Amino acid sequence: MLIGLQKLDLEIDKTLKKKEELTYQIQALEKELVSLQEKLTDKERELKNIRRQVREKEKDIEEMSLVLAKHEEEKYKVKSQGEFTAIEREIAQVERKKEETEDLLLELMEREEELISYLPSFKRETEEKRKSLGEEKQILSKSLENLVHKEEKLRSERKKKVSQLNSLLLGQYEQLRRTKDGLAIAAVKNGVCQGCNVGVPPSLISRIRRGEIVYCESCSRILYIAEEG
Repeated sequence: MLIGLQKLDLEIDKTLKKKEELTYQIQALEKELVSLQEKLTDKERELKNIRRQVREKEKDIEEMSLVLAKHEEEKYKVKSQGEFTAIEREIAQVERKKEETEDLLLELMEREEELISYLPSFKRETEEKRKSLGEEKQILSKSLENLVHKEEKLRSERKKKVSQLNSLLLGQYEQLRRTKDGLAIAAVKNGVCQGCNVGVPPSLISRIRRGEIVYCESCSRILYIAEEG
């Protein structure tokens, strides 16, 4: 009964580990999907922001052009050299600012063209990647679902076995599982405990063969005689 229980527990442990691995893989895929969407959203947001800046810079340039035209008219209406010089200085400042704005506008328009060319292909690649990751996630999720059902079945079988065991012996078994990395029972092969690779005295082997509960003198695991062959 104990050997059967341990086989079940080891299978449950294996199932739990696999569940943990699959859950991690699914979470990694979900993060990758989110990252893909965020990257696409960022590019679309960048294009939208650049277009807004382009409109603003075009408006600024238009307003500066009107200011320059107004100053050009004022030059011929002034009555003193001082006023003329002041207007010339103002014109130079506006022209310099206009030139800087035009340079910035050119940079923005170049980046806008890059994004307009880049986004369609990036969207297709993102969609293909999203589809591929989605299919992979679906497969992993199905495997995880199967593992959940398997675990439920194993735990049901375990419950039946546990109900048939002596409570004191079960308590010892559970304690050993907690302290011995899940392996409470060890086989004896060729006179050696397979849990710690230490020889088992013939007297203990004889007691095991008589059906007694025997513990390894080295690792304290419950011992049983492994079937030959």
